Amino acid sequence: MSDFQKFLDQALEHVEITSVEEKTRIEEYDVYAEVRDLIVSARSASNLTQQQLAQRSGVSQANISKIENGNYHPSLTTLKRIADALGKRLVVSFEDAEV
Repeated sequence: MSDFQKFLDQALEHVEITSVEEKTRIEEYDVYAEVRDLIVSARSASNLTQQQLAQRSGVSQANISKIENGNYHPSLTTLKRIADALGKRLVVSFEDAEV
């Protein structure tokens, strides 16, 4: 085996191959997961059940459940109603992507 081949073999031992699909999946930002976590934690901190939050916000308990389970992507209007019911202010901003 040549010295060059040995060099290649050693260099390639440390190469990590990631598919384009996997890289894209890693780089994707799941805003709905963040929203879901924020709603669950704010509701829990307020000691509210889903039903109580539904009554305060005018959003059905079924939709609150779907949002918290990741089965429904709420509109900004729905998020505003939930935030108001939790005594919070909905803030939307664009921030630099994490690299």
